[in-house]
Amino acid sequence: MSGFQTYNTAGALVVSSDYTGTYLRDSKVYAAITDAGFYNISTPIGNGTDMGYVSAPYPADGNLLWFKFNNGAKMMFNGGQPYGTANAGTMARTGVDVATTSGYLDVFNAAGALVWSAVTAAKIPRILGFFDIPAGYDLDNSVYSQNIGTGTYLLASAAPSNLGGDGGTSGYSGLMFSFSGGVLNAFWPRQNQRTWAATMKNYGMRIPYAIIPNL
Repeated sequence: MSGFQTYNTAGALVVSSDYTGTYLRDSKVYAAITDAGFYNISTPIGNGTDMGYVSAPYPADGNLLWFKFNNGAKMMFNGGQPYGTANAGTMARTGVDVATTSGYLDVFNAAGALVWSAVTAAKIPRILGFFDIPAGYDLDNSVYSQNIGTGTYLLASAAPSNLGGDGGTSGYSGLMFSFSGGVLNAFWPRQNQRTWAATMKNYGMRIPYAIIPNL
């Protein structure tokens, strides 16, 4: 069918024949790291002595990246060069160009292309809530903590951080996470780069977390 829309009980558009979803492409465990302790990061949620660059991560490209934390993990996502602890968790990729499988309750756009089906719906991340750092929160000096549950995937693509240098002076800034017992903690460490107060403090940040039924 085309010309179709359905909404959830909160009034949000869930399925539309005018749009395609972002569907699960693949996933991989982020296990090995290199250059452990390269950055001298010290925060209330842990330091960087056991953190390093994740080996063979997914690139930062047109896909969305979703991360499920293992207990005790620490991570700064840093675009396509994530920096974290060994065996930190599992990264999943979703994309709008993943093939949609026909099954039943097929939804087509006006051009006749299949954009949703009940079969492929299991590949769509199902948002449970938001890791919601409020505007005005002092993340430069205080930890923000929120229970996101276990087995959930945080949208890593929406969690900014930067680690690097210009060949002379190295530095870092951005969201650093730690995870324990379903509680996700965040802090904004920085060296030679901008503070949370100078970037996002006035606005806050909402990062969705979801389950992915096929994982």
